[in-house]
Amino acid sequence: MSIDHQVEGTMAYAQRAAIQSALRLSSYNLSAAAERLRIGRTTLYRLIDQYDIKFDEEARRSGATRRRRSAGNSQPRVTLVDGNWYLEQRGNAARRA
Repeated sequence: MSIDHQVEGTMAYAQRAAIQSALRLSSYNLSAAAERLRIGRTTLYRLIDQYDIKFDEEARRSGATRRRRSAGNSQPRVTLVDGNWYLEQRGNAARRA
């Protein structure tokens, strides 16, 4: 298994961060997170496994609380559009990652 997702600045790191963010923002609702990322639920399951993302029922229950606290977070956002991943910086237009 590759550890690229642990190296900041790599595409894998950005994708893992985007998945974690989508999960938090959707209160760990996998269908809603997949929709937010514009990917299929099966793809989301595969990526969660690939990037070794762990969460438990406690995280799912407390997700709504964390979402309210992180609403003002200005972290970059990664989105998948027409098969291309884009990294969006706050205040910048989207650029292809």
